[in-house]
Amino acid sequence: MAKRKSTPRPYNAWTMSESELRSYIMSWLREKSRWWKPKTKAVARARVRKGVYKCEECWAEWPWKLPPLPWKKRKRNNADADHIESVIPVEGFQEDSNTFLWYDWTEVIRRLFVEEDWYKTLCYNCHSKKTKAENTERRKNKK
Repeated sequence: MAKRKSTPRPYNAWTMSESELRSYIMSWLREKSRWWKPKTKAVARARVRKGVYKCEECWAEWPWKLPPLPWKKRKRNNADADHIESVIPVEGFQEDSNTFLWYDWTEVIRRLFVEEDWYKTLCYNCHSKKTKAENTERRKNKK
């Protein structure tokens, strides 16, 4: 059996590949954006009454929390503040001198930390459908 080619790991004291570092940076940025004030205001804008929110896509009213998935213990949020302009462009980033780890980080940060008008509060189902469609489009554009 042929030996697998090892992935170069030039980052974090030679323990991280480029994709691992990109994922690490992106998860840190997304964690910081969770408490971004315009984002919480956008979710509050969708509130109808205590514990009930309205989706800005399907216009259905739904409870704030969903029951936990079978393999998890915690309840899930049913309100997602979705970026109208996706954080990672569907068409991808243009290759130029500003890209590092395939991303233009200035552009990522600009798209991630937006004002209240650039968020849409979606229910879990609508957010899942939108995200799935964007990821499918990204895969097509990557080839």
